[in-house]
Amino acid sequence: MHFRTIGSMSQRCFALQVGAGQLCCARVTQSSAARRIGALRSGSKVSAVRLICMASRGAPMLERSDLQQPSSDEFVRQSGDTDRLQTLQNHQILLESAMASEASGHLDPSRIAVHKSRMMLGLDRGVWVAAGLITAWASMIHITVFHTPLDSLQAVLLFWPMMQLHTGVFITAHDAMHGAVAPSNPRLNRFMGRLAGTLYAGLDYDSMKKAHHEHHAHTGLQNKDPDFHSGNPGLLPWAGKFIKKYLTIKQMVILNLMVGAVQISGAPYKNMVIFLLCAGLLSAVQLFYFGTYVPHKPPQDNPQQVMNWEKSNPTWATTRLASFLTCYHFDCHVEHHSNPRLAWYELWGARKQALESERQDSLQSEKQ
Repeated sequence: MHFRTIGSMSQRCFALQVGAGQLCCARVTQSSAARRIGALRSGSKVSAVRLICMASRGAPMLERSDLQQPSSDEFVRQSGDTDRLQTLQNHQILLESAMASEASGHLDPSRIAVHKSRMMLGLDRGVWVAAGLITAWASMIHITVFHTPLDSLQAVLLFWPMMQLHTGVFITAHDAMHGAVAPSNPRLNRFMGRLAGTLYAGLDYDSMKKAHHEHHAHTGLQNKDPDFHSGNPGLLPWAGKFIKKYLTIKQMVILNLMVGAVQISGAPYKNMVIFLLCAGLLSAVQLFYFGTYVPHKPPQDNPQQVMNWEKSNPTWATTRLASFLTCYHFDCHVEHHSNPRLAWYELWGARKQALESERQDSLQSEKQ
């Protein structure tokens, strides 16, 4: 599937956002799970409440893929979720109104100003964050691989930061898949994604992006979600299926060339094993466990349950720091699937807003 940005400039996006924002007074009957995130993002149409949220926060431009996802009819039939079906129908009505506003060309200067506030020195904030992460990762490799004795306290203290930075490089590639690194510059966004994917593990960014968007379109559906288990939700079988899906010969060739270049530069072999191989493998485990297995694992009493993203399981993280240490806030999985265009550093803020909204709804219910 080819994902093209709507319009060469952000103007049409703001028109769409404003159109959704003008519908704030509409009330949609929702389940308690839907209230937690504000609204459900349907598989076939982007939720109007998500558009409202994006408009109010000046979120990045939408992509055409956000508006034209595969039909969710099969998902609804399999899950038997009547609340979700009603939500899909409501979203269809609201989205059509938002699209009508887009066609009218109405713009709100205040929202354009919000979008510009996300820029730093002419570049999207995400570009600077990504560049900082990649620079820190490269610097840490230089320190740990070339200048850290393995029998020193320094080696012990630097192992976890090295692993966490490996993870951050992949998270950068992931955010680029959603256009969150450089939303105002698709070419730069794609470049940053390809660079980060290659540096992390020789990954093919374009094929990864295609598979990842399939995951978002068919979350928790066996044989359709490439990241979901194939019938056995156990940790090891699921991980094996995941590795088989994404490990390629091309990737292994690129990795060997990269490792060979580092070794030719004079890096001690043992240091490479510890800080590149071991830290890199543990980073992959961290990403799979907290980014796929924990949030999408079905309950033990129903291992074949369809795990649409609204049912994502939480982790133990209850603070911003704990959430970051877990896996760059990927424990905020409902928030990520609700609005994939949020960068990793924006997810905790979305979680806090959702919890506050839930608290307000609870207080209103008690008063009634």
